[in-house]
Amino acid sequence: MLLHSSASSFARVRAARPGWRLARLGVALRRRLAVLAAGLCVAVAAPAALAHPHMWIDARATLVFDAQGRMAAVQQHWRFDEMFAAYAAQGLPTEKDGSLSAKTMQAMADDWMQALGEPISHFFTTVEVDGRKQAFGKPREARVTRDAKGLLALSFVLPLAKPAAPGAKGVQVDVFDPTYFVAYAFDEPDAVTLRAAPAGCKESYRSPKPLDWKTMQELAAIPADADGLPEELLAITKGLTHRIEVACS
Repeated sequence: MLLHSSASSFARVRAARPGWRLARLGVALRRRLAVLAAGLCVAVAAPAALAHPHMWIDARATLVFDAQGRMAAVQQHWRFDEMFAAYAAQGLPTEKDGSLSAKTMQAMADDWMQALGEPISHFFTTVEVDGRKQAFGKPREARVTRDAKGLLALSFVLPLAKPAAPGAKGVQVDVFDPTYFVAYAFDEPDAVTLRAAPAGCKESYRSPKPLDWKTMQELAAIPADADGLPEELLAITKGLTHRIEVACS
């Protein structure tokens, strides 16, 4: 049974600081998420340091099994917030109707996936199957899309290096950024699904515990270009995992 959270932690952080803006995007993204597409000229936001997180993602994940009933891949879809979309598209060549070409969006996808594969990011995803942490193979089917509202989304398939049988301990997938630069939400209907799973396998989703007000204010004092979080805050944000579990009977 899929469980949904009525209020996400990042929504509370956003509400705690009216007039939020994504500060120092050019520096911050290179450190945390992605090198923006070639030719992008990012205008660095002038005001000062604003709260962690600096980017919000509405996410979906599909856990994919192979014909032998083994866990094989995680297919993900990340829709970025409106501020990120505005900055990411700034300076890029557009078609006559103002849209981004398929070539431009594919270049964005390629750049982002390269950056996400670096150790500091590692796709913001960990997978355990039957209690064993899994290595990833080369991501595939990466693409960027832009909807009618101008929001950008990144879709990709993250395969396991070797498919693995769920076993008695099942499958556990965690999606999170331990530095809390990026905040995720799995609030949409059917945000977590299974594909080709063996009969008797069921998924569940657990959202992070809400942050307390004191922690949110401490995060609000950290600039976008900070090298990291203080140890006491990192210990908290490491627990802000979106956990997907699959149990097979």
